[in-house]
Amino acid sequence: MYDIERLSQLVDDLQQAVSSKDVEKILSLCLENNDFIFSLEPEKKHTLFNKSLKKLVVVHQSAVQLVKESRLEMRDQLYQSTKVRKSISKYKGIKHAE
Repeated sequence: MYDIERLSQLVDDLQQAVSSKDVEKILSLCLENNDFIFSLEPEKKHTLFNKSLKKLVVVHQSAVQLVKESRLEMRDQLYQSTKVRKSISKYKGIKHAE
């Protein structure tokens, strides 16, 4: 029920992945620990557990923000490469010019 060690380890791993901007590690950690994360609930009597839970929330928010930013960047790069490809295909005769 109150697995403080697992929660602390998850917070540390997630914090390390966020600081190194390792999106793949963030996604794998969240996927592996999804059920555990959603099973967590704060308790009035366990202040240490609640502090760890608050840390997880803060780190998780920054991880989600990092993943969103990386996806936006990837989408923009894909758009630019598609745009360049379309503009190059308009000039088919250039490769045959001397």
